[in-house]
Amino acid sequence: MKKYLAILLFLLSIINLGSADVEFLASVDAELIGLEDYLVYTITFKGIQNPVKPDVSGIGDFNIIQTSRSSEFKFINGISSSYVNFLYYLAPLKEGTLVIPPVKYIYNNKVLKTQGFKIVATKGSIKKNVVKKNRRSLFDLDEDLSPFKSFRSTPQEIDVKLKAQISKRSVLVGEQLIYRIFLYSRNRIESVNLISGQSFPGFWQEWYPVKKSIDGVNEVIDGKNYQVYEIRKAVLFPSKGGELLIPSVRFELSLSDNSFSFFSTPRKITRSTNSIKIKAENLSENSENLPVGRLSIKVKANKSSIDINEILSVTIEVKGFGNIKTLKIPEFSKGESFSVFPSKITRNIGYRADGIYGSVLAEVPVSFKGTGIVVIPALECKYYDPFESKIRVSRSKELSINVSGIRENNTSDMASVSGGIAKIGSDIDFILKGSIVDQRNFLYRSLPFRAILLLIFMFTLFVPIYEYLIKSYILGNEKYRKRKVVQRLLKNLDDLNEYGDIFQIIESYLELKTGIRRSEINIGRIESLFYSSGINKKDIEEFLRIRTESELSRFSPSTIKTFSQFKNEIIELKNLIKRIDLKLK
Repeated sequence: MKKYLAILLFLLSIINLGSADVEFLASVDAELIGLEDYLVYTITFKGIQNPVKPDVSGIGDFNIIQTSRSSEFKFINGISSSYVNFLYYLAPLKEGTLVIPPVKYIYNNKVLKTQGFKIVATKGSIKKNVVKKNRRSLFDLDEDLSPFKSFRSTPQEIDVKLKAQISKRSVLVGEQLIYRIFLYSRNRIESVNLISGQSFPGFWQEWYPVKKSIDGVNEVIDGKNYQVYEIRKAVLFPSKGGELLIPSVRFELSLSDNSFSFFSTPRKITRSTNSIKIKAENLSENSENLPVGRLSIKVKANKSSIDINEILSVTIEVKGFGNIKTLKIPEFSKGESFSVFPSKITRNIGYRADGIYGSVLAEVPVSFKGTGIVVIPALECKYYDPFESKIRVSRSKELSINVSGIRENNTSDMASVSGGIAKIGSDIDFILKGSIVDQRNFLYRSLPFRAILLLIFMFTLFVPIYEYLIKSYILGNEKYRKRKVVQRLLKNLDDLNEYGDIFQIIESYLELKTGIRRSEINIGRIESLFYSSGINKKDIEEFLRIRTESELSRFSPSTIKTFSQFKNEIIELKNLIKRIDLKLK
């Protein structure tokens, strides 16, 4: 019996020796990274069996793009040690000195704490985003026990860039340029979103419609195979002479995670195009204010023979290559035998690989003063052809209209009404003749109808009052907001059934009331804040006692109070918070 007892005591001593060695550590794989790189941040538990995932919500300067967990056992000099590693792949959010604050963990009523780190982030990339796959231990298990973890524990290499191209570096004012943005990628792209403005000072511009899906082509650059996509395209027209700058354009790209996990999320990165300088030359003095491109003009009428009392519709169409948005229709004025009224103008634009084309269409109403053959003269469209570097003229054909009939007396005058033609002095045939109808019993005169109108009016009056007065000055008032915080806190306390839940409510109250993040809330910070607000020492000590005991009760069941003690503690805490809130700024 003594022999077995000695063996048992020996085994227990080994276990105690292994478990007594408890460590909570953190490390980073670099202290200098680029904005296009990622940082590997590791938190290691030694001697703690099955630890919960640590709270790293205080990391505000980085975006957590991926996490993993692994476990292993080591036997050194007969003593076993267990290690659990939590790996966080962090992408920097800005340039400069970034901070990873210390992480806290409570184990056996003791607060363990890692060290903090300062990381310097610079533009571009200073390290290759490839980490060799480490050989995994037999005991290594992922937190979701995925058999594919080894394939997704390391983020993919990022090799993505944008490039802007222009069809010409030297052009004329008003001449069209083809501006294209290409995406070069060795990664799989899920989405491309423009996040900067696409308005370029000094240019008229027309952007091509964005396709729902874009096909890529293979291109080898420096021995590497890239997929190349044309993600944006525009036609630019310089509006002034001199050296003009096409600024860089910024995009947000979502990269697909090359993993087998159903819970992986795409990584978002940003890239910018290169800026481009061009030289725009003014047209010569005799070509100034002329459209630049290749144009043609065509004039036609809806009838070749017409009654003198009718209105002829003459269509003028100018089409071709050029800045259709600024293109003007040649002047078409009245003649000795006809009158011209304001026209209706429409513009249509089409997209081709080599640029945009389009047309300007004017529908002109024409009335005639007498009968016989009336000639509508040809119209000219003068433009500057950049391909031949000279002024060219396009002419339409004359129109010969046979006008006949006898003019009615009441059609001597015409007027344009909303793009159409109305006869002045003619009868209004659509008004029905008959007796006047008694409208006293119509719906719009009834009392219910008026009541509905009044309600609609009151509602429309209330909405702006609520939005601009109540919501902005009453509900948006800082004192009102903080009072609502306290009311919500007291209500949440009444609904609690577990003593450990008090801690979360207190932390939420401090965060909302003071603006301090939870990761930064500690006993010293609370004491300093409360003393500066004039709260008495007894209330501060009582508040900290309840906070500490409620926090520990989540990990140590022995500290949980009875139900009656729990309710009395809630009542005491509510009164305590009311007193504190009166003085807390």
